[in-house]
Order: sequence, then C-alpha cells, then structure tokens
Amino acid sequence: MTARTKGFCTVMISAIFFGLMPMFAKIVCAGGGNVICIAFYRFFISLLPLFIYLKVKKISFSLSRKELRQITLITVCGYGGTAFLLYLSYDFIPSGMATTIHFVYPVFVILGSILFLKVRPEPLKLLCVALCMGGILLFSNGQSGDSVIGVLIAFASGITYAFYVIYLDRSGLQKIPTLKLIFYMNSIASVILLIGNLATGYFTVALSPTAWISMMALAVGASFIGVCLFQKGMGVIGPQNAAILSTFEPITSLLMGVILFHESFTLQTAVGCVLILISVVIVAKTE
Repeated sequence: MTARTKGFCTVMISAIFFGLMPMFAKIVCAGGGNVICIAFYRFFISLLPLFIYLKVKKISFSLSRKELRQITLITVCGYGGTAFLLYLSYDFIPSGMATTIHFVYPVFVILGSILFLKVRPEPLKLLCVALCMGGILLFSNGQSGDSVIGVLIAFASGITYAFYVIYLDRSGLQKIPTLKLIFYMNSIASVILLIGNLATGYFTVALSPTAWISMMALAVGASFIGVCLFQKGMGVIGPQNAAILSTFEPITSLLMGVILFHESFTLQTAVGCVLILISVVIVAKTE
C-alpha cells in the first residue's frame, strides 16, 4: 500500500469515527446530558489517555512561544471553536440540518486555498466539491428550521473548520508529534468550553452510567482516534482532498441513524450517498 493510499484510508476512517458522534450524542442526551456539555467532555475526557501516552513514550511536553501561539490560534478559531459552534447550533435547528450546513466547509477550503494561498483549483476537484455539496444537500431531506441564528452558527462552524484544515497544513504545526499537538489543542479547547458551559448553565455531571460510557466512547473516538487519523492523512494527501473525503462523515451518521434509530432512508438520501461516493472515487483515482 502506497503512502498516498494510506493517507486516503486514514482520512476516510477518521470520517467514520466522526460520523459516529451523533449516535453517541443521542445516547448521552437521553441519559441526562446536553449538546454543550458533550462538546466539553469530548475534549476533556481524552486528556488523561493522551497524557499517559506522551509520558510512556517520553515525548517532551515543551513548546516554543511561537508554537503555543499557533496552537492557541488554531484551537480558538478552528478546532475548538468549531465544536462549540456546531454543538451550539443543535439548540436552535435540527442536528441533521446543522450538519448539512456545516459541511459546506470543503467549499471554503477550496476558496481559502485560492484566495489566500494562490492555489489554482483543478477542474476535477471543483467537480468533486460540487458533487459532495449536492449529496450533502440531499441528506437534509427537506428539513427546515425557524431559527436564522441557528443557521448562521452552523454556517460559521463550517468556516472555522475550513480555517483549521488550511492553517494546520500551512502553519508547520504538523512537525509537532500528532498526539502531542492533539493534547494541547484538547487542553485549550477544554478550558474554552468549560467557560462556555458555566456561562450558559449547561454544565452537568448528572449523567446515567450508559450516558457516561457513550460519552467516553465519543471522546476517545472523535478527539483521540478521529483527529489523529485526520491529521496524519491530511499531511499526506493535502487539505483539499482531506476535506472532500471527510464527507464520509454524514454518510456514516445517516447509516447509523437508519440501522440503530430506524430513521428514514429515502431515494433522495440514496442519491446523495451515490454523489458523494462518486466524488470520493474521482479523488482517489486522480493526481
């Protein structure tokens, strides 16, 4: 298996892990949690296993001032900010609609690369983005919301995630050991989200045992495994390809909803899946 193929596989696997988040989030909410506290625990719970791993592997925790500034910037304006905005939008509009809006971020990755990095877009890549966006819109399945604020918050989460993808690729932060970088991003995100939880009154520890188990699975799967695989894969295949392949996330969420929660699977959503799969095949076969 070539390095490029491994890059594609790791990004797609990370998307699958991220796609499992709504399933675990539903279980947590049913067990006494809420979407804002989930955003906090997602990062906080992962800190202990990350700390132990770095200690066992004897990886230095030291950072230069420049690296600390960069990590703070990418966490506040990208990584952690995205989680807070996306989960906050769930309080205003249906989660399916919020996820649909959030997944405009591949478009912003392409646009950001063109406007700020002067990268010339490839016609096939633009076609893939169009196919992905068409597929994502079909996933919405006619859902509607009456909150303009919720739509704007979900839209902003797509912009912040695009910033995270581009800045991570261009800042030089990928030179830092992956799990060390994740540890610091999760630490900063935990502080930010704890403040947000306390300010909004959403913080709670009164979760059922099942909810705690699901919360831990979500934290390890998303903030530990998912992020690690995404960063490693993106370092090989680049931010634009990684953004396109990440659209496997809503496919995973859709399938889990159908299998576990008996949600509807219509011809419209099937066509959406096909469009995304076509775009993934094109990306995998080109370059």
